[in-house]
Amino acid sequence: MREDDERLVAIGTGLAQDLYDAGLARDGRLLDVGCGYGRLAIGLRSTGFAGRYRGFDILPRHIAWCRANLSGDGYRFRHLDVRNDRYNPGGRIDPTEATFPAPTAAFDACALFSVFTHMYRADIERYLAEIHRVLVPGGWAATSWLLFDDARVPAVTSSRAAYPLVHELDPTCRYESADDPLKAIGFHDRAVREMAATAGLRVRSVERGSWAGDVPGPRFQDLVVLERPVTLRNRLGRLRRAVTVR
Repeated sequence: MREDDERLVAIGTGLAQDLYDAGLARDGRLLDVGCGYGRLAIGLRSTGFAGRYRGFDILPRHIAWCRANLSGDGYRFRHLDVRNDRYNPGGRIDPTEATFPAPTAAFDACALFSVFTHMYRADIERYLAEIHRVLVPGGWAATSWLLFDDARVPAVTSSRAAYPLVHELDPTCRYESADDPLKAIGFHDRAVREMAATAGLRVRSVERGSWAGDVPGPRFQDLVVLERPVTLRNRLGRLRRAVTVR
């Protein structure tokens, strides 16, 4: 990523702060999907996160480095050999059939930074279903995207954008490079909401970043926080367990 140590820690710390702002407790349970070479883990460690962190990625070299340098004190890393046309074309697991290496309803929060910006819709839909599975009811996921709506198309296709999404895959999906669609791929706000709803997730908040050149500020990609709602069935289950304990 061409980052020196100072920049690496600064970005990781900023991502960690995004999670704290979204509600991550310092002793919470976090699943880092697409953890890469540990940028977020470094940020969490440097800001005193002392909960349970689990990170996984499709790139074995990244995971090997994280295991050697960041494991311990509640931090664990796994490799998941999911196929991705850009980053892992030889992966043995079809992304539409991927299962996160995590138990059901075991995490308060998930983080997916610069993950959905490199995936096709069908693959994202599978990941969203897995996010729903691993979150506890009321849990949430901080996800970054390259978003657009009808009004934002001129900005996201402009040369001022960091990734000019000049190519159209379909009316809800645009990408930068004709030769490398997963270098930077973006989705219509409406499509993101549809995918989330299909997975049983609710959009809690959307914050636009500066990548398209139309929004000032330090945030780069667009941040969407998704939430697994607490249903009546969840509440009744908690009540039964509480009664049983008493």
